[in-house]
Amino acid sequence: MTDDKRSAIDDQRSDMDDLTTTLEAAAAAPDDLLEGPVILGDAGDVVVSAPHLPPHGPQGRSGMVTIIGQPNVGKSTLMNALLGEKLAIMSPKPQTTRDQIRGIHTIEDTQIVFIDTPGIHEARSPLNRAMVGQAIEALEQVDLVIVVIDVEKVRDGWKRTGNDPALGVAAPASAEAAERRIHTRDRKLLRRVRHHTDKFLFVLNKIDNVRKTQLLPILATYAAVEGAVGVVPVSALTGDGMDRLVSAIRPFLPVGPRLYDAELLTDRTLRFLCAELLREQVFHKTKQEVPYGVAVQIEVFEEHPKVTHVQAVVWVERASQRGILLGKGGAMMKELASGARASMELMLDQKVYLEVLVRVEPRWTERLDTLRRLGYDG
Repeated sequence: MTDDKRSAIDDQRSDMDDLTTTLEAAAAAPDDLLEGPVILGDAGDVVVSAPHLPPHGPQGRSGMVTIIGQPNVGKSTLMNALLGEKLAIMSPKPQTTRDQIRGIHTIEDTQIVFIDTPGIHEARSPLNRAMVGQAIEALEQVDLVIVVIDVEKVRDGWKRTGNDPALGVAAPASAEAAERRIHTRDRKLLRRVRHHTDKFLFVLNKIDNVRKTQLLPILATYAAVEGAVGVVPVSALTGDGMDRLVSAIRPFLPVGPRLYDAELLTDRTLRFLCAELLREQVFHKTKQEVPYGVAVQIEVFEEHPKVTHVQAVVWVERASQRGILLGKGGAMMKELASGARASMELMLDQKVYLEVLVRVEPRWTERLDTLRRLGYDG
């Protein structure tokens, strides 16, 4: 027997030994996957193309714009629609966004850096106070503030008080009269905004759910509010009004060079965005208090020529939450990881090898040291 044949046989035996070890380990693993990770994916080819934009002209404008509003008015959906890419995670549940996320919208002579913020709400826990602090901080040192209003909720609120906008509502006689028509929570929000700026732009979102006859008196009311430099009706879900909104923002940006490279979509790392995509799946597929007791930490993020390796830890506050996330036989976590992996591959334009572990950190939302370790400003 030749040396080449002996070498080939030895290689085959080594491969079979490795496979046997792997199968034995799999057979010995507990059915409920309480200790082991959920692992999905393999390697694949990747093709990357980069957009090209001409240089910023001498009269080009660039600036920072904060997107603010009550929870669940569509702030993240709005920013994603403006960028034409999914950057901020979305959920029908309120208080999904926890951090400031900057999305960079660049066209030939305009660059707008949108800052998506957590919804401003009554903050009781240290985590919620950190979220509201992120939103308030984003009001400082920006060129314009966008206040997003859910026009569907406005219409329904007016109906409950006997002022159905479809039946005709007279234009407000003054700025004070206009503000009295606004919901109490939005008036409180405007007081916060006015501490930092004397001008803001209203964006009336979800116009796809409101008839034009209902919309017009609402537009007239918000246009009369003191400090409002304009009112732009949009549907972030369908993309209607995005060009109008960019045109309305541009005059308030200073003339100057771009703040970021034209090819950048965000200043956030891919590691952060992958963590958010996994947390998004938790919001979509679990109920009640579970999503609000979950944090995601990326422990490994390695980019290889054909695959990106991501290792994530999902932190929960209680063992019962861990059981819900894992599901019977690990079925729920496999479903969550599969959805997150698909979103990651779409974002990265590359195959993803994803490992997910679930661990318990009691009362992490209330402990400042843990909040800081997980990336939140306690």
